Amino acid sequence: MKYIAFAAAMAATPVLADQAISINFAGEIGGKPFSCTETFEGIGAKATAVKGIDYRVFVSGAALIRADGTAQPIALEQDGKWQLDDLALLDFEDGSGGCSTGTAEINTALRGSVPDGEYVGLTFNLAVPFDKNHVDPTLAAAPLNTTAMFWNWQGGYRFVRIDMVPVDKAADGPKGWFLHLGSTMCPAASKTEAPTAECKNPNHLPVSFAAFDPATNVVVIDPAAVVAEADMTVNAAETSPGCMSFPGDADCTTVMTKLGLPYGDIPAGAQQLVSMR
Repeated sequence: MKYIAFAAAMAATPVLADQAISINFAGEIGGKPFSCTETFEGIGAKATAVKGIDYRVFVSGAALIRADGTAQPIALEQDGKWQLDDLALLDFEDGSGGCSTGTAEINTALRGSVPDGEYVGLTFNLAVPFDKNHVDPTLAAAPLNTTAMFWNWQGGYRFVRIDMVPVDKAADGPKGWFLHLGSTMCPAASKTEAPTAECKNPNHLPVSFAAFDPATNVVVIDPAAVVAEADMTVNAAETSPGCMSFPGDADCTTVMTKLGLPYGDIPAGAQQLVSMR
């Protein structure tokens, strides 16, 4: 009888099922949906017309926020292609037009589940966690096998890759203006070796929305405000095209602060790359 009573009590206890969740993202330039074939007007300090040739972003540590402020990590679907553990690759380019280094498939959402409950907000990072950031991409599981997002073992992956090219390029102008965010100043013997300790500039970009409903809201990524003071038609001498997060690049001085990150002695400002609607 004791066993029967115990079994009945267990049967009466409600089991909270997981609920499927999808976080939708939109990749834009100047408020216009990204396309490998479109022209985007009025970008940068000189209101330059540009074309986009790549647009990919790593997202990690996504969680929904309860009313009491606690975070519930989203258990991402392990799809063997776009999502691995708590990491996902968002890909807004489709390999057409100028996106010659891209792929035909796109991915614009995080897909997973959370325990049934009430949630009010969203948080995530634009970053690859340190323990996954310095691996061999030729041996790594997807999406870390995306070599187009990899710098080298020392620096790791590009967390954000948004490549733009001025439509009217001057003969002596830059071939493109690239916004790449990744870790820098990582202590390693060489570029082909993983760091021995955390990078001085991890450049992980945290994003949080106190009010976010996955059923109605969309996360918007748009570099226009970030590069608003950058001249897309020139490039600082002896530096990478555009801003690739590396120290000492004059093209980054007005950009990194708008990513919400410090740069040298320039303090972090308000993050302007990611918003919601």
